[in-house]
Amino acid sequence: EAQLAEESGFDACFFGEHHQDKDGFLPSPLIVATAVAAQTRRLHVGTSVILLPLHHPVHLAEDVTTLDLVSKGRVILGVGIGYQAADFQAFAVPMEHRVTLFEEGVEIIRKCWSAEPFSFHGAHYHLDNLQIRPRPFQSPAPPLWIGASVPAASRRAGRLGDAFVATPSTDLESTRRL
Repeated sequence: EAQLAEESGFDACFFGEHHQDKDGFLPSPLIVATAVAAQTRRLHVGTSVILLPLHHPVHLAEDVTTLDLVSKGRVILGVGIGYQAADFQAFAVPMEHRVTLFEEGVEIIRKCWSAEPFSFHGAHYHLDNLQIRPRPFQSPAPPLWIGASVPAASRRAGRLGDAFVATPSTDLESTRRL
């Protein structure tokens, strides 16, 4: 499907993250994006969205950097805070911490992608003297899109992200308002 999309002139394809869904799809969007990048030449691959509070931001930054290098700059990272209690329960992450985990995670990812030494001390993450290498292929970094389907999330996206991405169920008028 991705090869056909590329041949048909599509620019990108995106993969969401779901856990415990009835259809069983898709717990590992970066793995699928990597497989698609390996089978295409110009199609951008991205996540829409990875549930950032369920991932350690350093590990995620490194994985996305690896995909960015392998794909020669075709990755877009979309992240969201999540909303399904079952996802958080499966990873023993308190759902009430999702916003602060998310905001700290975005900051840490950006610091990782800078390839500059940094330390970070927040409510959830305490990191000292890190320097993540190699740098991403894209300069200064891969695009970081923030999932948003309500006004508070779109304000967060405007403050933290390079763009926002709405859910597939958000209609055009609602997207314009956001």
